[in-house]
Amino acid sequence: MKQEPIDALRAVRLTREQLAFQARWSFARHASVGVLLGVMIASFALPDGWPIAVVAACLVATVLIVRRDRQRDGFFVSGYRPGRTLPVTIALLVISFGALLAAIVLKADKGVIWAPIAIGLVLAVLATAASILWERVYRQELMAHSHGE
Repeated sequence: MKQEPIDALRAVRLTREQLAFQARWSFARHASVGVLLGVMIASFALPDGWPIAVVAACLVATVLIVRRDRQRDGFFVSGYRPGRTLPVTIALLVISFGALLAAIVLKADKGVIWAPIAIGLVLAVLATAASILWERVYRQELMAHSHGE
């Protein structure tokens, strides 16, 4: 009877280790996060109405990425999950909203029409790096839990 809890804990540990091993995404997958966020910001350089269409297209692309992850990996891990990754997600959200605000203000109030494009390019790079960091933190979290931390 005492062996059952030990076996269950061993199974959980092995599952976490397997998930940590599987939770590796290609650079292209990380870059897709950056490109989508960057394009959404850059779209505010377009004439009225177009940014909404571009954001809608980016949302559709996000759904397709989720579907692809589930087909390829058998699962999708939301960036909005609790745990050690949450600060990375929150930081990316704050930076993204700041970028959006800066792009809108610089274009609308200051007349810098190209600002959303420049800010979108910078955000694309930052978001790609944040996605890579998020994966590393996630894998570390899984391994720490599998070793009893």
